Formats: sequence, structure tokens, C-alpha cells
Amino acid sequence: MNKISVGNEQKLLAILALATLLLFMQQLNVTVQAATEYQRYVHTYYNSLDRGNWTYIEKPIFPLYLNKSQVPIGQNWTIVCPLEAGRSYHVYCYGAWINTGPKPKTDYDICVYNPEGALESIHTEAAGLPEHLGTTADDAFFVPASSGTYTFVLMNDARESYGAEQATFMIIENIECNKWYEHNVTGKIANVPTFRTSWAYEFMTDSERIEVWVRVPDTLDMYEARLYLMSNAKSLSVNNVSLPWEPGLYGNLSDVGGYNLESEGYRGVAYASCEFNGQDMYLNYTQPFPGNNLYHLVLIGELGEGTIEFLVKTKFDGALTPLTIPHKVTPIDSTEIAYIANTTELENAALRYTVDNWKNTNVIEMTVSNMTCNATIPQQKAGSFVEYKVQATDMMKNQLTAVGNFTVKYPSAVTDFNVTRTKVTIGENITATGTLSAEAAGAPVTVTFTSVNATEKLQCKALENGTFTVSYQPLTTGTWLVQAAFAGNETVHECESAIVMVTVEEPSFLSLYGLYIGGGVGGGLAAAGAVVYIKKYRE
Repeated sequence: MNKISVGNEQKLLAILALATLLLFMQQLNVTVQAATEYQRYVHTYYNSLDRGNWTYIEKPIFPLYLNKSQVPIGQNWTIVCPLEAGRSYHVYCYGAWINTGPKPKTDYDICVYNPEGALESIHTEAAGLPEHLGTTADDAFFVPASSGTYTFVLMNDARESYGAEQATFMIIENIECNKWYEHNVTGKIANVPTFRTSWAYEFMTDSERIEVWVRVPDTLDMYEARLYLMSNAKSLSVNNVSLPWEPGLYGNLSDVGGYNLESEGYRGVAYASCEFNGQDMYLNYTQPFPGNNLYHLVLIGELGEGTIEFLVKTKFDGALTPLTIPHKVTPIDSTEIAYIANTTELENAALRYTVDNWKNTNVIEMTVSNMTCNATIPQQKAGSFVEYKVQATDMMKNQLTAVGNFTVKYPSAVTDFNVTRTKVTIGENITATGTLSAEAAGAPVTVTFTSVNATEKLQCKALENGTFTVSYQPLTTGTWLVQAAFAGNETVHECESAIVMVTVEEPSFLSLYGLYIGGGVGGGLAAAGAVVYIKKYRE
């Protein structure tokens, strides 16, 4: 007979104990894994001393199914759920008890209590009609004033109810489209989901095109982001917000529904996954039904922990408007390019420009501030034709583009521009003189003479020293405006002078008839002289 030493016996007992513990842990792990999200976080209690029959929903993402006769006439069922201040929750109760016909049976009323136990609101629609469970009766969503556990007491009205029909009670956070949100995710531990592994949100949109963007931190690996279409044109709505096809909340699937918070099972109408930590996710979907439809967005973590950012995008138009427009750029100028978006805050922007028809391209990262972006193109030589393109991405992942161009030239100016006389008469010339800057010396200059009824353009050529002279004989009286202009060329910018005013008058009476008057006076004097001469001669 073999003997086992005391030391060996102790080792054997330790091994047996360890094996037993490992077997127990394995069984426990299998048991935990077998529990669904609903089983872990939805707890129902019967006949408790403080609340009677009630259900505690740890996360506002689960539908609560109340069977027929579960809430008898004259009795209550209490639902308790933690909510966060300032968030927008869609709270609704519907099911077989909804009856808008002439003979409704069940009349469920609902009282809402805040975390301090004070009555927040009472909702008492008539029998068969769904309660409006927003912050007020006119609000589609309930926005808690403070964070904590809220209590919803569903009462089967003893005075007006004649039945206890089936109902579904649901609380889920509603999010806006085209707005970024943050959500903290904790992945599975030993392949077992944690409290923040699975979460869900709802949103509504009438957009045919839907995109979901998820930014994932390097500390987290996401299992999936899923999109579930939950309503169609036949769905019931309250305060203009659609309610899901009810069986779809429990995983059933037709053309809509299939809501699923588990890793296994139906993945929705669109889904995306991570292959490694920090990999961002993107999914897109084309809505099959017209109108405003309801969706559930399910987010499931895999490993690690971190805060994701996510966006439901339904707006895809956007534009950049210039804040600065390049004008008469010279070789000594650096050119600022600035734009503003008409959508949301910009995420990034880049400026690309070329001076050789895009054979070579220069790229400048633009400075972004809220909805604006700007960058500076450095000095370029005279004669350069600069083309540029701005490409920006806004916070909604819209790709915004703008293009422009300008030509770099030397500056020019018309100086010392004036007329020899500011008052002339009909028949006289208006003579204008000036000097064109040296860069354009020898170039043609156009001088425009303008009155109320006439415009005349005369062209002259500037001399090598830049001076020019031009004369024009107006045919009408009144005020004439005189201005000189240089049209520019490939290397010199256009320019124009100041406007000079000239008054054109009718000639004076004397100037018109002076000759005749002079002749008449002379003739008269001659005649008078002859008379005097004759008279003296006779004497």
C-alpha cells in the first residue's frame, strides 16, 4: 500500500481546491455570459413594501413589456430609471391598449416624479389615447432638470378604464442630426459585457441619405456601430415624433425593427466595426421610405475604455464665401485668402495654388477659427497668373470647396490730371493733360468727356516721360465731366484719374455780334464824320 506524505497530501488538496475553483469560475462565467443585456439591467419586483409592483431599468435603452392584465383596473405599475440633466429623452407608452376608435377599453394615466420624490407632471389623456410625456404636454421630449432617478407611475384609471390591455413603456435618449455627441464606452472584460459596453440612442430624419461618423480613441476597440430603421409611414406618432414598430423593439423584424443590443444577432440596416484600437467608424444608408422616420443607433464596445465622438449626418450641402477678394495684387504684395463656411465650425482647411496651370502645386495649411479659414500666398513676380483652390472640412464632415484667381502686375496711376480751363464756350476746346506712371509710359490713354446728353471717348498716347494731352470741342452747353483711364496690360494694372468738371457756356452777346456791332458803330461814325465834313465845306 502506497503512502502519501503529509506535504504531498497538502499539495493534492490545494490542486483539487484550485480545480474546483476554476470549474466554479468557468460555470459562473458561462452563466454570466448567458445573461442578456435586458436580464442584467432590467429588474422587476412584485409586492414590495415601498413601491408595490415595479421595474428598475438601469439604462434608458430598454423597452418594458407589460402583459395583458399585468396592471389591473385601479392598480399601478412603477418604472424607475436614472436620467441625466439637460439630455433629451423620448418617453412613451403604447401597445394594444391604444385605441382611437369609438370604444376604447383601457385608460392608462402616468405621473412623473423627480429624484427628490416631488411630483413633476401628471398625464391623463382619455382612454385609448397615448400620453404626451414630454417636459410639458406640448414638448416631444422629456428634459430632466436634474440628474438622478426618475419615477414613472403608470395607473390604470379606476374611474374610466374598462380593461387592462398590453402596453410597452420605453425611455431612450433622442439626439439631433448634424451635431457631434460624446459617449463613454467600456469594452468587455473576460468577454463579458460591462455596464457601458452597449448603449443606444434614437433620432428622426426625413433625409434620404444618412451617414454615421464615429471617432474612436486609441484606448478603445469598438465592436460595432449599428443602425436600425424602426418606423415607416404607418407608424403611430405623438407630438409629431414617430414611435417604433412595437414588435421591432423586441428584436422582431419585418421591413423595419430588429432592435438588438447583443453582440450576436441582427446587425441592423447598416453597421461598421473596428479592426484595431482607435480605428474610426463610418456607415451610410439610403432611406427606403419617404417622410420622417425613426432610427435607433446602437454602439457596442469590444476592448478597452474611452470616450467616443459620434455624428449622425443628414445635411450634405455647404459653401464657402470669400471674406477677402484679391484686387490689384502687385509684386511686393503677399495676398491673404479668407473664407467663411455657411454650415458649421470648420475642422480643417487647405489652400492649394499654382502659377503654371496646375503643373506644379503649392499647399498651405490654413488657419481655422470657428467657421472661417485664412492663409497667405507669398509674393509673386509681375505677369504671374495665380490660380487657387480652398478645400475645407466642417464638423459635419462636409467637403467645402472654393476657387479663385488673380494676376500679379505692377501698379499704375494717372497723376497731375487737369484741364487748361474749367470754363469754355461753345466753339472752344476742352484741353486735358496728365501723366501716366513710368511703368506704363508709352501706352495708350483713353480720355472720356461726358455730359447729360453725350459721351465722347478720345484716345491719345502717353509720351516716354508719361505725359499726354488731348483736346475736345463740345457741341452742347452744360457741365462736362472729364476723366482719363489706362486699360492695363499683361504686366501693369489698369488705372484711372480723378474726375475734372468743366462748364461749357454759350458765347456772350458781344462775342457773337461784336463784329456787326463794331461795323455798325464804325459806319455810323463814318457817316457822322461825312455829314460834319460836308457841313463845314458848305460854310
